[in-house]
Amino acid sequence: MMLRHKLFQSAFSFLSATVLGFALLAGEPLSARPVEIEYWHSMTGDKSDRMIELIKEFNARADVKTRLVINPQYVGTYNDGINKLRAATMAGKGPHIAQIFEVGTRIMIDSGVATPLEEFATKDKTFGLEQMLPQVMRYYRVNGTLHSLPFATSNPIIYWNVDWFAKAGLKAAPKTLEEFTSVATKLTDAKAGLTGATWPIHSWFFEQFVARQGAPLLDADNGRSARPTKALYASAEGVRFVSWWANLARSGAWANLGRGWDPAVESFLAGRSAMLITSTSEAFVIPSKAKFKVATAPIPLPTGVDAKLGGTIVGGNALWIMKAKPKPEQELAYEFVRFMASAATQRKWHIGTGYFPIRRDVIAELEKEGFYKKNVAARTAIDQLLASADSPVTHGALMGVFLEARDHVESAIEEVLAGKATVEEALKKAAGRTDKALERYNRTTKSGH
Repeated sequence: MMLRHKLFQSAFSFLSATVLGFALLAGEPLSARPVEIEYWHSMTGDKSDRMIELIKEFNARADVKTRLVINPQYVGTYNDGINKLRAATMAGKGPHIAQIFEVGTRIMIDSGVATPLEEFATKDKTFGLEQMLPQVMRYYRVNGTLHSLPFATSNPIIYWNVDWFAKAGLKAAPKTLEEFTSVATKLTDAKAGLTGATWPIHSWFFEQFVARQGAPLLDADNGRSARPTKALYASAEGVRFVSWWANLARSGAWANLGRGWDPAVESFLAGRSAMLITSTSEAFVIPSKAKFKVATAPIPLPTGVDAKLGGTIVGGNALWIMKAKPKPEQELAYEFVRFMASAATQRKWHIGTGYFPIRRDVIAELEKEGFYKKNVAARTAIDQLLASADSPVTHGALMGVFLEARDHVESAIEEVLAGKATVEEALKKAAGRTDKALERYNRTTKSGH
């Protein structure tokens, strides 16, 4: 046994010396190898390709490639990503940087797994905090602290078929819910299988249209001043929006294509729906794929509602730096986050995807160059966002059970559309389910306020 142990030690020493010798001959001591920074994300398709291009650009920089390398890893949908991060964190593993969708913000803060971006950015004059759009940053600034970098940011807009409108004698998109109903009805041809409008059955639209009317989704200032305990789905604003939606569906002017995002886009591109409401992240993709002229417009308001009372909320995702990693590795991760926040990167990301830039200087530069005159669709969501009121309503709701809550809202809308419940009944039921989830979460999770 002793002889075998000595032989093993000798073999190990020889192998170590050989590896070290090769490394030294190659001119790269083991200690000089770049630190691998793991980056978990949920981007797919063209947007994933654009992001990978940015990562490659960063890794190739002379001041970076000898010190660190970003290793991107796709971890599934946004829901999958946050669940995998939870499991990895519990196992003492996980990435250096995690891309988390906006509604995961409360969970990330309460879990304490991330180092607030504020700790890095406020010490770094090159970061450019003064250039960041407050309408974007305030979603991720909680209790005065900026926790993460908003990266892929969006809000919903109307895409409309200009050619179809022209044939019907229409020249502009509707500005109110009532106008929307009139236009959608006029453009619908049930016999030909054509509908005036479509969008997915997704809670995001409910959240946005309620905020557009100046109403909160939750109590406690939308969960911003304290832990929320009540969902306010059955407010006058919530009932008004779902009632309008249901009436549009009953008339046949809205195509019910389920919860998925792609079917609604496909219906619009195929010329089966004259209007589509979806994310601004499609602002370049849809016009480029359509065989007809496409224009965009802000989402409509009910007649008589003051637009200055509310606005849209940023959607998308943010980059979080994980606390479990050693501080020197967090600093390296921050270098990549800073790169993603830079003017050059934000410009490329905006032009390459349609997500709007998070920086004033990028918007100003593109405006000066005439970019938005040629790409009007890209400007619609920016103007809509900049017009939003500065209030808890437009800062966005915060709750630790957002994934569950969205299912409650979507189920309620489906019940209404199927004629199984009145709008008030369905929204009160959904609110009650969310209230129970909030009570459970607040009882079992330490307060972040």
